[in-house]
Order: sequence, then structure tokens, then C-alpha cells
Amino acid sequence: MKVPEKISPLAAEIAADKSLEIKLPVPSEEDKKELSKNQLEFALAASRLILKLIAFSDQPKYKGKKVIAEKKFIKAYNQKAFPDIYDVIGKRSLPTLRTWRTKYLKENKDYRVLARNYKTSKASSIPPEQSEVIVKMICNPNKPLVSDVIRSAINYFEAKRFMHIKSYNTYKRYIDNWIKENYADYVFYREGEKGLDDLVLPYLERDWNLVEVGDLIIMDGHVNNYEIINPFTGHPKRMMTIGAIDGRSQYLAGYEIAITENVLAIASALRRAILMLGKIPKVVYIDNGKAFTAKYFHGNDLDNLEALFARLGIKVIFAKKYHAQSKPIEVFWKWMAELERMVPTYVGTSIQMQPPRMNRGEFLHRKFYEKAMQNTTVDIFAAHRAMAWWLDEYHQRKKSSGHLKDLTPAQVFNAGKGAGIDKKELKFLMMDTHITKLYRKGIKMFGTWYWHPEIFGKQIDAGDEVRVKFDLFDRDFILVYDRNGDLVCEAFDVKKVNPAAKLLGTPEEVQEVENQLALKERLKSSVVGEAKKFLVDEIYPFVKKQLNDAKILQLPEPDSSQAVDEDSGSTSKKDSGKKKKKGNVLDRWNVPENETRRRKIG
Repeated sequence: MKVPEKISPLAAEIAADKSLEIKLPVPSEEDKKELSKNQLEFALAASRLILKLIAFSDQPKYKGKKVIAEKKFIKAYNQKAFPDIYDVIGKRSLPTLRTWRTKYLKENKDYRVLARNYKTSKASSIPPEQSEVIVKMICNPNKPLVSDVIRSAINYFEAKRFMHIKSYNTYKRYIDNWIKENYADYVFYREGEKGLDDLVLPYLERDWNLVEVGDLIIMDGHVNNYEIINPFTGHPKRMMTIGAIDGRSQYLAGYEIAITENVLAIASALRRAILMLGKIPKVVYIDNGKAFTAKYFHGNDLDNLEALFARLGIKVIFAKKYHAQSKPIEVFWKWMAELERMVPTYVGTSIQMQPPRMNRGEFLHRKFYEKAMQNTTVDIFAAHRAMAWWLDEYHQRKKSSGHLKDLTPAQVFNAGKGAGIDKKELKFLMMDTHITKLYRKGIKMFGTWYWHPEIFGKQIDAGDEVRVKFDLFDRDFILVYDRNGDLVCEAFDVKKVNPAAKLLGTPEEVQEVENQLALKERLKSSVVGEAKKFLVDEIYPFVKKQLNDAKILQLPEPDSSQAVDEDSGSTSKKDSGKKKKKGNVLDRWNVPENETRRRKIG
């Protein structure tokens, strides 16, 4: 470029800078028709000036000094460093150039927006038959790129011999304008209902000051972004944390790191939240039923959980389907990523955020990791300790916005806690109820048998039911109830015995076999001994009387001094010194149930 003779040294220096030589695209025929000659000339000159400003201020020597670079550039421009541009645009201020730059970049470097009196809302020059094809392509759920859509559309138009096929930039401008005018439809077709709800639809703003601490508990699950050794398998696994957060204080009142069935983990998190709150919450807010079942439960586990809420007198609200704003606990999980990044076995919150050791070819990072870990692992106990340590610190942080502004979750939570709740009462309320049948070995549940002498000797006919209650966390015992709802007994699980205990078993296994055999003999004696006496005292006299009355067979009266030997069945002289035995079978089972069967839970 030839430098004018009478310009300042600064203008001469910038005019001679080869890095500022900018080439613009040749205007299309559509652009020439859309813009007047003066508009087109002004827009091209302005766009060249903006690109020169960007290139000048982006030079490495002006890193961190862009404002100085911009002031230097505009000063040189107004001193006619670029006379061909200056003759078209004239003198300009730095704020004007910044406004033009923002508008130009916002419109994807469409120089037309810099034209004087340019109206962006002009009617499209795309024929209707072409625009219809383009809209169908851009709304494809496979989310094609705009460049792919334009290329495919042009190929289609050429194959179908459409008239007036436009340029790439013209179709690009049409697509950009269509998206702006039809953004809701665009998002729905490409992102679905969730995207529509997250990006377009308005949302409700909750006022958490209208509820008290403990009124509403939000429960949700989160797959941990670090690995824990599974105590059942010994292999590392990303386990799930089930959280129960108080809506008013945003305090994580209860949580469980799930290593067993998820229904137990959720019940455990709820139990801890109740104990921490010191009262039973009024409402539990969880994800919508179908999604909650798919994520955390198996079979009818959700039905069991809803029954648990009902026993505790808690009402359940399911979050609206596809409504991300319905789960305030999601904000807490984002905060918890801070803890996850501290754990040595951190795997990243996303593929982009995972540590280098997990990428292909990163042998050195994997070697450093293995050396740093020295064959140590993070177990479930370490995970709980880390969680407790981090929660103590997190709950003491002051919030900078929202309904907790200038307050900590711990302050609000502690001010609204309840007076406390009895652990035994809570344990009983949380016990699940199950209807099953009684067999000769007792009651079978959870793959084991439960037994108590009080249920011995009963037979359950087809259709009859036995109602039991069991602790979700302690399955060593069950409570058995009769049809009237009265407690019969507390049955305990029966251990399986060593088939060759005396030869191969431990002293404990031998003792278990002897205990179970002794119990069997006692039960047998209680039936056989009383049955023999009942035979002599009740059945035999009744049958003899029937035969005598019918004159079929005359039997002699038994000697009153004779009695039945309980072991052999033979008669012998009564021992007047023996204590009177307990009543017979009929007498024993005719005693009111509340005197013989019922017993309280300790």
C-alpha cells in the first residue's frame, strides 16, 4: 500500500503493518440487489476497518493492553492511516468502532449489518419451496450442523433442478434468522421436551421462606465421581450417594452411600435425616415416579418406599416430568464436586473433566498415579469420613444470594430443629409389613427361616395369611401378628447347621446342632405326652361310652389307680406325690390369646 506523504509517524507505522492487510469476500449478486451502491460501499469499508482493529489489538505485544492498542489504532486511523477507508467512512470515535465490532461479530461477520439504514427484518429472498426443505433439514433430531444442512440442501436443489439457487451465505443468513424467530420449535425438534423446558419455557421461582425447617425434604441420588472399593466384591466401583436435603435451610440432613439394595439406602438416608431433624418431615419431594424407579429401584421397590412414607405420615410429591428446575438438590451435587475432586480415585464429572491418567496413551500419568496410591484404596469408611468432614465445612459457608443470603445452612437448620425423636419408636414405624404363609419350619423370608415356639403346631389353610413386620436394616428377627393384629411372637432366623458337625465342625457348630435337636425333642414331648394323657382322659372314655350305649361292646371301667406312662404308654400306679401337669391341648389353646401369645417388644 502506498503511504500518503503528509501523515503522522504513528499513522505511517500502522499503515505499513503487513499483518493488517484484510481481504473481504466478493459481494454476491443477492447482496448487490439488497443493498444500494452507497450502502454496500460503506458496509465493506466499515467491515475492513473492524477486522483491522481486531487484528491490531490481538497482536502478542498488546496482550493485556488491548485498550491501549485500540486507542493507538483509532488515533492512527483518524490521521488517515487508511485513506481509502477514511474517504468512505470519515472520522470515527473508538466507541463507534466498538459498537460496530459487537454488531458485526454478533451477526457472524455479516458486513451488511454495518450498512447505513440497513433493516435486518427484510423479507427473505429464499423461495418458499427451498425454505421448506431447509427447515425440515435443520429440524432433524440428529442435530446436523448448519454447514451440513446448506450443503445437502444445495445438492438437493441442483438434483431437482430448482430455479434461483442461492449462495452459501444467503442460506446461512436465512437459517440464522429462522432460528431466532422460531427458537422454541427449533429447540423442541432438536433437543426434545427436556431441552424445551431447560432453555425456552419460563419457570417458577420458589420462595423457601414460606416453609419451615423440616417441612419439606428433597431426596435424590447422585452417582459419585470417584471410585470406592465394593466390600462385597473387592472391586472399585462408582457408588451412589442418596441425599435428603432440607428445603428451607439447604442443609443435607441425611445421606447414604449405597452398597446394597437402593431401597434400603433411601430408607437409611431418610432415617438419618429424621434423627438429625429431631422430627418427622411433613413432605418428601422426589423425582417423578417412573424415572425414580428406573434409576434407583428394582421391581416393586418404589411401592415399598411409598408405604414407608405412609407409615411415617409423610406426604410425597413427585417432581414434574422433564422439569429440571423441580429438583433443587441438583445444585448441592454441583457443590459436592469440590469434595469429589479431592478424592485420589476421582474420575471426573464428565469426559472432558476426567484426569489424564484415564485417557489413552497417558502411560506416565497412570504410572505416577499408581506410585502415589501405593496399592491403597478408598473404602466405604474413608468415603463416609470424607463426606462428614466436607459437610461440616460446607454447612458453615455463608450464602451470597438467595433466601439464605448472609446466612449459613447450619444457622438456619439448627434454629428450626425439632426436640428429638425416640429411636425405638422410629425403628418400629419404619418396619415394613409383609403377608406370607406359615410352614412346618416356620416363616420363610429373605432366603432364610424364622422360628419361635409360639408358632409351633399351627396349620395354615389355603388362603389364610400371616402378617409379619420386619426391620429394613436388621433382618435377624421378624414380628408375627395374628389376624386380629395382635402380636404373637418375635421370631428369629434359624441358622443352617453343619451336616457333619461332630466330625468336621467347630465347637459352636456342634452346639448349634445340639440346641436345635434339643428344641425338637422338647416340642415333640409337649405334643406326645399331652396327647397320650388326652387319649386316656378324654378320647378313650368317650369312645367306650359310645360302644356301651350302642350295646356293641361292653368294656370294663379302668382302674382309677392306674395312669398312663408318658414314655411307654403303659399303665402304672399313680404317684400321688407328683406335681399336677399343665392342662391338656384343648385347655392350653382355649386360654385367651392375650394371656399366652402376646408379648411386648423390648
